[in-house]
Amino acid sequence: MESNDIYSLSGGRYEIAGDSAFILIEEYYTVPATEKLWESHEKYIDIQLVMNGSEYMGYSPKDFLNIKIEYSVENDIIFYENNNKEHSNIMVHKNHFCIFFPEDAHKPGLHIKEVSRVIKAVIKVMV
Repeated sequence: MESNDIYSLSGGRYEIAGDSAFILIEEYYTVPATEKLWESHEKYIDIQLVMNGSEYMGYSPKDFLNIKIEYSVENDIIFYENNNKEHSNIMVHKNHFCIFFPEDAHKPGLHIKEVSRVIKAVIKVMV
């Protein structure tokens, strides 16, 4: 990562150390929180860097949520729905990031006040 300008990368996957560490460059428009499910990962830590735009990233301990879609080994993801317990929305602007560990459920890509076009680097680091 030190020898590459991740801001110059186009959408897709870029290997750092094979499956142990890689970057996903994503581009999308934010959506209302009601349109997304909570998620967590078992094998990877997510470092989510907003490179353009702004969004809310929801955060909750996964123990506060109910599993909606069981763990997919292939995609390393579990989806949850909120059971009305406490959670936080973290406002993330350009050049800021959040780190989510396997015990952290998150709901990225949410509107702050209106739709925002976001370009994000998701750095996946194997636990």
